[in-house]
Amino acid sequence: MLHSERAICEGTGASARVLGSIVLHIVPDYQTLPFITSQSPYFEVFRTQGGAPQEGTTGSEVEIAIYGWGLTPIYTSGRAAWPVTEQLFTRIYGSREPFWTDLERGNGRWHVYFSNDRNGIYALGYPALTVFDRFVHLAELTTLAALTYVLVLVATAVFTRVARERPRVGRALLREIRASFYRKLFLAFVLASIIPVLTLAFVIRAYFAGLLRANVEAEAARSASVAQRVIEESEPLQRSGAEQLRPASDDVMIWISQVIDQDVNVFRGPELLATSECDLFASGLLPTRTPADAYRAIALQRLPSFVGEDRIGTLPYMIAAAPVRAGGRDAILTVPLANQQREIEEEVDEIDRGVHLAALFFILLGAAIGLSMAERIADPVSRLTRATRRIASGDFDARIAVRSADELRRLVDAFNSMAAELKAQRTQLERTHRLEAWAEMARQVAHEIKNPLTPIQLSAEHLRRVHADRGEPLGPVLEGCVDAILGQVRLLRQISSEFSNFASSPIARPAPVQLPELVAEVVEPYRTGLAGRVEIHNEVAAPLPAVFVDRALIGRALANIVENALHAMPGHGSIALTAVAEPEVVVLRVRDTGVGMDEEALGRVFEPYFSTKATGTGLGLPIARRNVELSGGAIDVESARGQGTTVVLRLPVAG
Repeated sequence: MLHSERAICEGTGASARVLGSIVLHIVPDYQTLPFITSQSPYFEVFRTQGGAPQEGTTGSEVEIAIYGWGLTPIYTSGRAAWPVTEQLFTRIYGSREPFWTDLERGNGRWHVYFSNDRNGIYALGYPALTVFDRFVHLAELTTLAALTYVLVLVATAVFTRVARERPRVGRALLREIRASFYRKLFLAFVLASIIPVLTLAFVIRAYFAGLLRANVEAEAARSASVAQRVIEESEPLQRSGAEQLRPASDDVMIWISQVIDQDVNVFRGPELLATSECDLFASGLLPTRTPADAYRAIALQRLPSFVGEDRIGTLPYMIAAAPVRAGGRDAILTVPLANQQREIEEEVDEIDRGVHLAALFFILLGAAIGLSMAERIADPVSRLTRATRRIASGDFDARIAVRSADELRRLVDAFNSMAAELKAQRTQLERTHRLEAWAEMARQVAHEIKNPLTPIQLSAEHLRRVHADRGEPLGPVLEGCVDAILGQVRLLRQISSEFSNFASSPIARPAPVQLPELVAEVVEPYRTGLAGRVEIHNEVAAPLPAVFVDRALIGRALANIVENALHAMPGHGSIALTAVAEPEVVVLRVRDTGVGMDEEALGRVFEPYFSTKATGTGLGLPIARRNVELSGGAIDVESARGQGTTVVLRLPVAG
């Protein structure tokens, strides 16, 4: 308390007479400090009128505490003062220099600024940022950056439309998105996470804000009820006391406001009856009319209590009202609750921050999951695209490997199967082209060979007849030459015949054929000429299902196989023919005990003009393969050097 006094004197000098004195006591009212929030809404509304403009929200997080030198808190704007330890007091007492320090209060940490003078110790502090606060700030910056980016895009689009320029950024971005399956998937996942998260965030925010407001309104109604009981119960005590006070007077309202720690107003009808802030109402700064909503609820609707919102100027605040008996008459009690309104706003702001952080976290989590899912979905598609380009460039060995077991796996398997089929078709096409080229060459060679063979054969035979008619003057020499010429002519005719057969394009006419009869028909004629040198073991016997093949083509193929087997056994040996029925096919095996083939020769065995014999044309097995495949069957060769050769024919079973 500050004290000052001056005497009021009459006269001067020694004749001066003291008529009286003026004594002034000043008690600092710390509630009016501009950087903290007052407990009364009236101070808030008048503080914002005139003077320097305020920065930010008044007293939103700044608190002040004033201590006496006995360390007893004289005033605190918060709920409690910061504890002053002995070490801290020693530092304060030892110097007048102000300083910053960190103090713990409750569950939080505060940055506090201490200063002192001879009247007391002054502490001004604000809460230190927690990890949650830092994440909230990061979320706010992230949201601000995203909104700024969107606004820049919108502004650019509007500007280009107004300026009639060709849009660049927006369309380029849309083209990038539309051209990328991965980006479209990612945006779809992000949108799918944003919409439900934002909806849930708004619902949670509305729920907790409503719950908080309901709790505060219930507390406000209890405050009004307490004030109502104090007024009604204090009136008999005042009348029976030594000092008679007029019921519902300003002095009584001031006393009651000190009891409940809230301003109290009593209205009778539409006019003010008594108030704890009589100076403000008497000065005309505040209207003396009854708040309209409170009057309607209490006087007209006869409600037992009312909690609503009123305004002083532009400042909204909560007001609680209740009916009260004052001086034997009905009146309306109002309790302005600026603190509760601020608490609601602060709690709602805290809820908004938490919901904002949670919403952004779940959106980013959804975006991360969407990124991973889009990568998992789009990566096989990208690999399909790359593999398709490789196949288009001629690399039919391109394959894709995936670890999933869903539709993408089936798509990739189908692609790999397609690539394998394309490779097989390409190989078959190349083989067909080679066969066509070889067939054309064989046709020309056969034609060119046949033309001179006839005159050569005729000339040799004519020479033999003339030689015989003249008594064979040249003897065995001419006979040997003529025999050699005719032998080579026969060989050339055989080669020509094979070329012609290979160059021809026979049409298969399949029909049910009994395989034992066909095999016997082909191999039995060989027995007489091979007796004593090569044994033929024909084990193909009934019962076997009929095969659906062209009898002539398969007979010619089997004859070529037997001829190759005989050429592979220049000395003694054997040929064994066996057959077994399998599902849908009859497997015929022709095995010889000849010299066999190595792996290199085995790989080229069906290549036209490839032969391991010095006098062979290399067309026997290619012709056999063509005839078997034309009949719907398949042929394969198994061989090893020095162990003989086995030719395997798989012929389709007749329906």
